Amino acid sequence: MIKQFTSQVLRYFHTLRHLKPGQTAGRLWAMVKLRMGTPALPSPPISLQGKLHAKIAFCEHDPWNTRADILKGKFCFLHQIESLGKSIDWHPRQKPLLWQFNLHYFQYLFLLKPDEQTCICKAWIADNPPADPVSWHPFPLSLRIIQWCKAGVNDGEIQKSLYQQTAYLFRNMETYHPGNHLLENARALIFAGCFFKDYGEAHRWIEKGVSIYMKETPLQILKDGGHFERSPMYHSLMLEGYLDILNILPDSFNTRTILMDAAQKMSDFLRSMTHPDESIVLFNDSTREIAAHPQVLLAYAKKLLNQEPQQKTVFPDSGYYIHSTPALFCVIDGGVIGPDFLPAHSHADIFSYELSIHKLLFVVDSGVYEYPSGKMRDYVRSTRAHNTVCVDGTDQAECWKSFRVARRFRPYDISFLAEGTSSRFEGFFNGYAKMLGDDILHQRSIRIEAERKSIQVEDLISGKGLHLSESLIHLHPEVSMEIKNNKAYLRRNSVEAVFTAHQGLLSFEDGWYCPEFGLKQKNKVLIVAAHSLPANLSYTLTY
Repeated sequence: MIKQFTSQVLRYFHTLRHLKPGQTAGRLWAMVKLRMGTPALPSPPISLQGKLHAKIAFCEHDPWNTRADILKGKFCFLHQIESLGKSIDWHPRQKPLLWQFNLHYFQYLFLLKPDEQTCICKAWIADNPPADPVSWHPFPLSLRIIQWCKAGVNDGEIQKSLYQQTAYLFRNMETYHPGNHLLENARALIFAGCFFKDYGEAHRWIEKGVSIYMKETPLQILKDGGHFERSPMYHSLMLEGYLDILNILPDSFNTRTILMDAAQKMSDFLRSMTHPDESIVLFNDSTREIAAHPQVLLAYAKKLLNQEPQQKTVFPDSGYYIHSTPALFCVIDGGVIGPDFLPAHSHADIFSYELSIHKLLFVVDSGVYEYPSGKMRDYVRSTRAHNTVCVDGTDQAECWKSFRVARRFRPYDISFLAEGTSSRFEGFFNGYAKMLGDDILHQRSIRIEAERKSIQVEDLISGKGLHLSESLIHLHPEVSMEIKNNKAYLRRNSVEAVFTAHQGLLSFEDGWYCPEFGLKQKNKVLIVAAHSLPANLSYTLTY
């Protein structure tokens, strides 16, 4: 009992010590304000006639719903369908919180005709008074404000509610969550500020929203263009936000150049982190349906920035390294798991990689199934769910609950060299020595040689004692496999590859592949293992 209590205390200590002072205090203050009830809000100005002026059509996206279903009161989010009735039940408490949030995002609004948009917005207003903990939570509130502004519903009751919602958000920003949530808060303020322009306090919303973007851009958008949470999915969502702001702010706005520079670098990053089949890499919390399709986003970017996104191979600040040739596409994760003060979407995946051969995914990240704490959430964040080395079943970082991380350790001495059609990656990780002892050190080397049509992975685990070391390789569910004589013969459609384990014992286990929320598919996981240290777990994939 004492040992368990001490372990829990240490877990909280290693989690909280990385947070900024304002994060903990801000979250506590937000809880206090919620219990105090609705703050005093300014009355909406008389005769509101807001309208948004965009340069080009917005990038609209809803991967699940149809107009016909919505009119029947049927909604689908996260691959879960629920009939909420024609008089919509806006509070389906039986559904997960993220599902409820999606209902209140209103990202399906563009699917409806103008009169239908008016009806559903009024229905929402009637059943969702201010300060409801779900529908008025700052995050769904922000996304709903953006969607209502984009729709531009010309109705007095709706515009008054939109003004009131924005006034509430202005006074309840998620400053305690200084990542993608805060940028979405800021985007909503800018949208509503531009929508209402000269009415009431709209000018303050624009000023506040723009000031957040100016403060957060050098922090959240790394020098190489990647979003600092290291999730290609959230990166895509944030890129859309930057492009949306550029779409509605006047050309004369004095911060426009900074926003354009960030958006261009982010566009280069997204193009580079996209497989030949046009699907994004699934590192950290990423799935493929939440953000708009990469090609749609990049086309939106090209129209607004008047520049073609560039394919790059090295993103040293984000920690991603890419080999890209017509026959082979490989992305290697050689960076930190995320920002220390905000590792909510981080996975224990140091030195993992994804691989496409002849435009077909072969080696995959496990993705994300759901956000609620539980068995699947623990699995997708674990080291065993990634294409890297796991020692004694221990994760490289102590991920716990849904979004928390206690101890975490950085890789070091990272190098990546590309010459012609060949590439070489190398890096070191000593986190296991600090968690398990015995001087355990993992050194990974990945050599890609296009002329030889081979990928060579060498995992050297130094140290001493009896420790189970496993190098895991997660195959796409459509890859068939047959193991003979320490070799695995792989095939997907007409593409064949041979996996050869040079050191260690080759076996396999069942795993899960979750490319979309609420969707899990069984797949095969190759394992090259050794039971004592030092160990050499080397393998080659030829195609």
